[in-house]
Amino acid sequence: MSDPDAMAVPLAAHPEPVCQYEVRDGVPTVTATNDAFDAAIGVAEREPIEAVFERFDTVGSPGEASPAAQLRAGEAVELALGSDGDDRRYVAHVLAPDADGGTIVFADRDGAEPPADDIEVERVASAIGHDLRNPLDVAGAHLEAARETGESEHFDAVEDAHERMEQIIQDVLTLARGEAALNPEPAVPVRDTAERAWQSVETGAWTLHLDESLPTVTADADRLRRLFENLFRNCVEHAADGGTVRVDTLADGSGVSVADDGPGIPADERAAVFTPGYTVDGDGTGLGLAIVDRIAEAHGWTAAVAESEQGGTRIEIRFDTGA
Repeated sequence: MSDPDAMAVPLAAHPEPVCQYEVRDGVPTVTATNDAFDAAIGVAEREPIEAVFERFDTVGSPGEASPAAQLRAGEAVELALGSDGDDRRYVAHVLAPDADGGTIVFADRDGAEPPADDIEVERVASAIGHDLRNPLDVAGAHLEAARETGESEHFDAVEDAHERMEQIIQDVLTLARGEAALNPEPAVPVRDTAERAWQSVETGAWTLHLDESLPTVTADADRLRRLFENLFRNCVEHAADGGTVRVDTLADGSGVSVADDGPGIPADERAAVFTPGYTVDGDGTGLGLAIVDRIAEAHGWTAAVAESEQGGTRIEIRFDTGA
C-alpha cells in the first residue's frame, strides 16, 4: 500500500476531510478516515471508494475512466466534487497513489475553483515527499548493512542515494526560483553543452548523435546543461534496451530538438508531460520535463513535445518564440 506518511501532518490532525484506501480484490476500499471526513462525508471504513463519490451530485474527472478505475490503476487523479443540496464543494487530491492504494484529501473550496498554484504545489510536494523517501530508505538500509559488514559497496550505495536526493533538491530549487536562477552568457555553444550533459547522465546502452550545425545561444550555461540532462534522462529511463538520442537544429533554425527511438509518449498524454508530478509510467518524481519547461520559460523560450521520426519522443526547444 502507498505510504500513509505522504501527508505532511498525521491523518487524525489534518484539518480537511481525509481518507486512505486500499485496492482489495480490484475494488478501492476505504481503510482509514479522520474526524473531518466522518463529519463531512460519512463513509465508513471497509466501504468502497465509489460510495464516497456517490455522496456528491457531481464528480468532475479529467479522464474518460471512472474515478474508481483511475484509482485502481494507481493514477494521481484530481476530482471536483459538488453537492447541490448543501452547497458542498471539494477538490479531491490523491496523494502518492499506486496500484495498491493511496490517500485522498478533500480540500474545501467553498464553491470556488481551486487556484492553479495551490494544485501545483500540492502535486509537487506529494511527488517530492514520495520520491525522497526512496533514496532515504536505500541509504538507511545500506548504512545499517555497512555497520554490520564493513563492505565498501554499501557506502557506494549510500553515496548514490545522496546524489539522487541532491538531484531532486536541485530540481525543486529550479522550479521555485525560475528566472531568478538565471545568469545568462551571450554565446553558449549548444553542442558542447549537450555533450557535457550527456557525460553526466547514466546512459547505459544508449548513444548520442549531435548535429554539426547546432547553434550558440544567449543562455545560462548551467541551466541549459540541466535542461539537456533532464531531456536525456527522460529518453534513457523509459527504454532499458538502449537506442539513439539525436540533438538536431530545427528545420527553420528557430531552436533545437532532442529525439529518441524509445517507446514514445501517447498523443493524448503529451499535453500533460510538462505538469509537475506527472509521469507516464508512475516512476520518479515527474519533475524532469517540468524542469525543462520551467528553464525554457525562464529564458523566454518554448518547449513542445511531438513524436520522433522513429516513433519515439521528440522535444522541441524554440529559442525564437516568434517563429
